[in-house]
Amino acid sequence: MQRITYFLRSCCLGALLLLVFSLNAMAQVSQPVTYEFMTISLVKSPYKNDCYMLLTPAFQGKAEVKLDEEYNLASDRYRANLQRNTALLNTTLGELSAAGWELINVQATEIGAEPPGLQPTATLTRYLLRKAKS
Repeated sequence: MQRITYFLRSCCLGALLLLVFSLNAMAQVSQPVTYEFMTISLVKSPYKNDCYMLLTPAFQGKAEVKLDEEYNLASDRYRANLQRNTALLNTTLGELSAAGWELINVQATEIGAEPPGLQPTATLTRYLLRKAKS
């Protein structure tokens, strides 16, 4: 009789521990991850010689960064400008990555090319980043 009682107690204790650990694991899994999002927009216009990097929301106190004009790539000066702009974007993405931001999407579009076939009035490239909320 004592063996049966001991066996039943052991089984009940084991089942109880399994239930507690299972509920704890389910509670950890069922909590959804929520994210903060950031968008970097590169706006380049050949008509106004406007090239900007916009950060929304601002990062390290920067919301807008003026970039060098780069529309005439036939010139060495403009190719050097493109290299500087690319280096600035890469540095910014590296800093964001170190701060926990993850790049999840890149989308490029032309603005104002009406009718189709004409040179656009601007190009817009958006980089979407996310970071898990703490």
